[in-house]
Amino acid sequence: MASRARLEGLGRALRAVQRVPEAMREARTETLHSWGEDVQDDAEQRVPRRTGTLWSSLDHRVDERYGRAEVGVWDAESLEYAIYVEKGTSSMNDQPYLVPAFEAARPSVPAKYRAAFRRHMGAG
Repeated sequence: MASRARLEGLGRALRAVQRVPEAMREARTETLHSWGEDVQDDAEQRVPRRTGTLWSSLDHRVDERYGRAEVGVWDAESLEYAIYVEKGTSSMNDQPYLVPAFEAARPSVPAKYRAAFRRHMGAG
């Protein structure tokens, strides 16, 4: 004769497990947007502002489908100048603004993702 044991909280645990994939996607998207904004803000602080054109051309975008965030200049008129400023030329010293902004934001990404995942799982 088989006996049955009642498992307390099993239903709640199963519902939590089912929420994991969606919480991961939402946390990833939130983290990518936060990272993009942080890098853009930092790059805007670092970029030389002789005319302000390059500063105003900086932007970030997030591709939620592929889980990718980018920060940079997509305006064709400013793109070549943006590269010259970042990398320098034979007659102009480099004035990096994007790479240092990426590097400064990188260490905070895992903690931001963990916090976002907890929020989306309902852990506050």
